[in-house]
Amino acid sequence: MATQKKALTWGVPIVVVLIAVALIAYILGQQASDGADAQEPVNTVEPAQGPTPPSGVQQPGTPDYAELERRIEGDPLAKGAVDAPVVLVGFSDYQCPFCGKWSGETLPALQPYVDSGQLRIEWYDISIFGDDSHRAALAAYAAGQQGMFWEYHEQLFPGGELRSPAELSEESLIAIAGEVGLDVDQFTADLASAEVSQAVDANMQTGLEFGVFSTPSFTVNGQPIVGAQPPHVFIDAVETAIASE
Repeated sequence: MATQKKALTWGVPIVVVLIAVALIAYILGQQASDGADAQEPVNTVEPAQGPTPPSGVQQPGTPDYAELERRIEGDPLAKGAVDAPVVLVGFSDYQCPFCGKWSGETLPALQPYVDSGQLRIEWYDISIFGDDSHRAALAAYAAGQQGMFWEYHEQLFPGGELRSPAELSEESLIAIAGEVGLDVDQFTADLASAEVSQAVDANMQTGLEFGVFSTPSFTVNGQPIVGAQPPHVFIDAVETAIASE
């Protein structure tokens, strides 16, 4: 889910294309059944193109992205009031440069909405770039077990930049835990625990089930936004969602 969306696979654009195709097919059918001898219109709608899903993963049709919202009290990968009127859901990878850019620029711009109780942010760390990404996701979730997911997340994207693969080794991740003030012994145990591993795997599976094959990807109250769009795009989406409540 590692450049800014090479081809948009999320629901809204695909639905528009499918509706257009269905409408044209319906019109042609009506003309045939009425015996009309007018010249058949040309179908200029091209099939929507997107990246091929991983082997064995079924591409969803039109999923309800609002189902991604967890709204669980004490969720280690969330910030903001559980009953906030707007929920932003994010899918990110710690080796994705555009994810780093978003976390460095847009996340701070949204914080005032979180502080005012209008916005809740819920996160899914997924591992598209392999072992380094996966190890970082485990570490971030382990930090969340001590209530410091966002502090650790920020350190994995220092200044909105990526850490090198060498800086995402187990030893380096444990060192970062000490730097942000975590209990290092607990962090080390959680990093290796089955509970944390299963939670991170479940987040990855959720992304695949909802068609998230590139990062970063987001929803705001169920409406998709793909890629590290400028901060004003997310601010506008949040304010629109607030106004509609």
